Amino acid sequence: MIGLGLDTLAPTPGGAMLVVAAVLTIGGHIGLSVFERFITPKRAEKIGSSGALRRESPAVVNLLVNDGMVSAAGLRATIIDLSARGWVRVLPPVNDDEVSRVRPAASAFDGDALLPHERLALQHVLARFTTDHAIPARHLAVDIRGSWWRRFRRLVEDEARRAGLVRRRWTPLTLAAPAVVAFLAFLTWMASRDDGAPAAAVDSVERRLISAAVLIGIAALVYRIVMLSNGGGVIRTDDGDAAVGRWMAVRERLVEAGFTMMAASSIDAGDRRLAYATAMGVAQGANTELPMAREDHYRAWSSIGGRSRLVRIRYPWRPFYGTNPIVALVGGLIALFVGLRVRGFFDDVAREEAWESLFERFTDQDWLIRGVATAVVYALTIVIVAALWATLAGAADMFNTIERTGVVVRARRPAEVSPIPRSIGRLIERDRYSLYVAIDDGSSDDVTAWRASERTAMPQGVDAIVRATPVLGYIRKATPVGHRLPE
Repeated sequence: MIGLGLDTLAPTPGGAMLVVAAVLTIGGHIGLSVFERFITPKRAEKIGSSGALRRESPAVVNLLVNDGMVSAAGLRATIIDLSARGWVRVLPPVNDDEVSRVRPAASAFDGDALLPHERLALQHVLARFTTDHAIPARHLAVDIRGSWWRRFRRLVEDEARRAGLVRRRWTPLTLAAPAVVAFLAFLTWMASRDDGAPAAAVDSVERRLISAAVLIGIAALVYRIVMLSNGGGVIRTDDGDAAVGRWMAVRERLVEAGFTMMAASSIDAGDRRLAYATAMGVAQGANTELPMAREDHYRAWSSIGGRSRLVRIRYPWRPFYGTNPIVALVGGLIALFVGLRVRGFFDDVAREEAWESLFERFTDQDWLIRGVATAVVYALTIVIVAALWATLAGAADMFNTIERTGVVVRARRPAEVSPIPRSIGRLIERDRYSLYVAIDDGSSDDVTAWRASERTAMPQGVDAIVRATPVLGYIRKATPVGHRLPE
């Protein structure tokens, strides 16, 4: 396999076919991103006035109002709903603890049947009830991840699909065009390997790096297509849009009724309103008492701007994001100068035009010396490109600042939201403290998170005035001004 890979990368790439492959790869990524925006669920807007609670379960309501994704609030609302219907009991905290306790119960109403996702949630409680004592809610959150969460989410989606409220977001038809583009890009990339005239590795550094970047881009495009086809989620149908409009009217009524800070252990038997308030992001008190799972990193409910709305959050991961512009500019210039000088030296070594004494002393290992020097040239070329980006980004942000006054809707460590595996992300971050901070000022429903250091970090839920740079996302100054008021 290693030999096959080396044989694939050995020919000198170049020519028009490499350009075509690069254009197709970039076009495929842009087209897929456009498709993603085109099929993004509509914003949930209130329709009419609120009436009685509808027949959908709280988890399905959470799916409808949360862009077709089940969040931690969906599971929390299911447990509260099971308590209101007599399947479990949610007991108040003890010993000054903020977390409620949960235990099975046998007082469900006659004829009340559980849906598949509700049965899964009840079984989760039963499996951990090994003594006669109620279970602290934090113990129920131990296994809420991985395969269990995917099964719960799939059952909720199936229930909503049976009701005609949602449909599959990504179909073979919508993914066909990006897949064809990825296939054509790979064919043209393969053809580009023999397009260029034969050249030594040190004489074709740029072409080979561009070819490798195009191949990585094609692999990333295929990965995106596969992930979207397997778990791209669902999108609301016309009936689903009508249902979510009525549920938004109910949400407004629940806010006015004071369900924001109501505790999960305070509900009366048969009263399911707190479950629906939790599912729609209203019940902050229930969130504190029942920490069943972590909140959605990419969506948050906010009332900034005079209306409750769902905010979508992006966490940029471009190089040097969160770096001080002065450090990026000065460090980039130094790295650029040193990189160019050192690259030139090792380029001469690879051509046997420098370090002649080393070649004379190790005549039998001259191939190894040339190989190591060539590898250093490739590595330094990547460093030079990164230094050039840091220099340009630092220069762009030197005197450019954006100010927002709003609420911190999400505060996340980089390893939690990075596209790379969490173990690798933690290894890269090590002991350096950094925090993504998303500030909603009510001007847009899409918020780009900035990256804070220990000096400028703020807790989630606090009101703040923040000044940051647009390209590197570096927070120059952050002034917390108080905690968010209940809706």
